[in-house]
Amino acid sequence: MNKLTKGLLAGAALLVAPFTQAAVIEWSYNVTTEWLDAEFSAGGGTQIENSSLISWGATGGDHTDPTQNAANSRSGLEITNSPAMGNVFTNNMMPAPTNTITHFNNILSSSFATLVSAEVRTTLTLTPVDPAGPAAPEFMTDFFVDFIETPNTSPCDFPSDTVCDDIFVIQFGALNSEFVYDGITYFISIVELTGNLNPLPDATCAEAGVAAGCLGFTTQESTFTPAQFGFLITSRPVNVPEPAMLGLFGLGLLGLRAFGRRRSIKK
Repeated sequence: MNKLTKGLLAGAALLVAPFTQAAVIEWSYNVTTEWLDAEFSAGGGTQIENSSLISWGATGGDHTDPTQNAANSRSGLEITNSPAMGNVFTNNMMPAPTNTITHFNNILSSSFATLVSAEVRTTLTLTPVDPAGPAAPEFMTDFFVDFIETPNTSPCDFPSDTVCDDIFVIQFGALNSEFVYDGITYFISIVELTGNLNPLPDATCAEAGVAAGCLGFTTQESTFTPAQFGFLITSRPVNVPEPAMLGLFGLGLLGLRAFGRRRSIKK
């Protein structure tokens, strides 16, 4: 086992340990994520904006087709698996998977308008299953996306694998929240399960027009990048600072889950 995996497992173990003695309560959940608003630069083409899709580029183009030329192509941000439904246990440190936001990055003509920023809202409804009871108060958080469609010419002025990667930055509302149900306080923590959202270099944040320490990813042309979200319910707060929870905590849980799969296979 390499040092990185050991570190991730150790980190996850530290988070799990304080919760092992807590009573388990099962909840059913319903999570919806939807776009609220989008702002585009000046330019031509067609812009699409609805609750699940923001897309820009050539009229009649297909944002899911990376083979189209720049004059006929589109890019987009699409929400899938919304609503997400299932059951989750209090103090189970394996996150319940919810909605996914995928960035479809295709080569576009410089004459097209492109996305500048967007707002997205996630709403979580929890209903106790064991013991059964009425729904808990609704939990809602807003995310804000800053997007830079960079020209494919140098210099890039920020670290980039190509000339020049596009920049996707996401700014969150609360990643941790709490609520009281039947006199007991519970904590909700949002994580990102793919490991694609990470702290970006200061120069990249500056290019996107946001403060240093921003979270997001840079993406090459003809590349699709998903960010799948999940959440935990615990009876004690998860002591991982925001926004590090999204990347480090999510990766630690993925490492723990992968280790569990390998161990099961060996049996």
